[in-house]
Amino acid sequence: MSETAFERGNRLAAANQHEQAIAAFSECLRRNAQDWQALFNRGTAQMRLKHYPLALEDYLAAAALNPSSSNIKCNLAVLLKELGELALAENLLLEVLQAEPEHVDAWSNLGVVLQYALRYDDAVICHQNALQLAGASAGRLNNLGNALTCALRLDEAVNAYQQGMALQADDAFLGFNLSVALLLQGRYREAWPLYEQRWGTIMQPRYRERPWQGQDLGQQRLLIWAEQGLGDTLQMVRFLPELQRRHPEARLILACQHACLRLFAQLPNIELVPLEDTPPPHDWQLPLMSLPLRLDVTLATLSDQPYLQADPALASAWDARLPARQRGRLRIGIVWETGSWGVGIADHGRQNKSVPLTEFMPLLEDMDADFVSLQLGELPATLQDKVFAPEIGDFADTAAIISQLDLVISVDTSVVHLAGALGKPVWVLMRAESAPFFMAQGETSPWYASMHIWRQANPGDWPPLIASVAKTLRQLPRD
Repeated sequence: MSETAFERGNRLAAANQHEQAIAAFSECLRRNAQDWQALFNRGTAQMRLKHYPLALEDYLAAAALNPSSSNIKCNLAVLLKELGELALAENLLLEVLQAEPEHVDAWSNLGVVLQYALRYDDAVICHQNALQLAGASAGRLNNLGNALTCALRLDEAVNAYQQGMALQADDAFLGFNLSVALLLQGRYREAWPLYEQRWGTIMQPRYRERPWQGQDLGQQRLLIWAEQGLGDTLQMVRFLPELQRRHPEARLILACQHACLRLFAQLPNIELVPLEDTPPPHDWQLPLMSLPLRLDVTLATLSDQPYLQADPALASAWDARLPARQRGRLRIGIVWETGSWGVGIADHGRQNKSVPLTEFMPLLEDMDADFVSLQLGELPATLQDKVFAPEIGDFADTAAIISQLDLVISVDTSVVHLAGALGKPVWVLMRAESAPFFMAQGETSPWYASMHIWRQANPGDWPPLIASVAKTLRQLPRD
């Protein structure tokens, strides 16, 4: 018996051959435009390929043909979540659960939606309901662990991830997410090996061959390459001197982002290459954020002392371009946003790290201070008369400017790592969920002695934090 187009589409979709599956389901629909199952399955294949407008079109058409289908509503809710329409997604899933209170996928999806809506304890309850209804699975326990981690219920999160790994030890998402919970607790020796599982998640390594495992290098060449954000690069280069100390004859090559090249020229005996270029010949390679594992970094061995400095000539040149120093006024660098982002949920974390400008503005009011934007891009109109915006070319410029400031106040972005690396006083405006290398609580950082961490009391609630920062700022002594 020959395979139908619908069966072929399902087989191809199961094999992750989504383009071919779409073609098969389209063939079904040419024969019968009212085939809601073909529309639904084609929409799911489109969503897997992140063709969201086409997926939405198919799901809505399928829902019109079969308005009572809980599966269509569930998948449509997942798509709406991806588009950032959290309230619509939540309402759709509640509609499913009102009709089918034991719909496991609806509970799981609702938990994920509520997590993105910053309602972490509610998300936990949803995932617990899914587990109670369908039993333990790696995916459901991972979802539960993620919500618990965001709520900083870290002992519970660790337990959930470990239960999941007992069921599926090779699940990279469980291992990597467990490492994040452990990092937040400062349990570095347990966390670093699990952190290596990031390459089995959504991250792709730039190089795979000849990974360095920490063995003696002798006179061999080791390529170390930046792998994640600029802040991670600025933070992790601190370990290069220790690597040199342990392997004094080795040739170390650092492939990093262009924005870091001029600043990192101060690192002695490190060959620098742009990350996008073909690297010079090397014997071994290592992603930069694997250095803590290879060096067995713990809280007890981690130094919080400065390890970068601004170029003196560049600093002097920038000093002349900044607002003139005045007695009784501070020079303060500010960053309120982590950068521009796209639409939908993909940049959700970056958005949550940023302070909406309207909520940041009270920090600038009635202050005996000159504010300097350390944020790239055009200055918003509302800040034109309140903030000096230098034209920054790279981190060498940013370091030079920071060296001439009294204080940096910034959301969790690369600037706080640079200020800390320079030993400059820096206040971090930290979201309630914290971040892996900032610990779950406390006002100080084990990574930077000059850092003070201001933490949201409740997820997404910036105004009380900004008010506290502004009050403290007004009370700072001014020479």
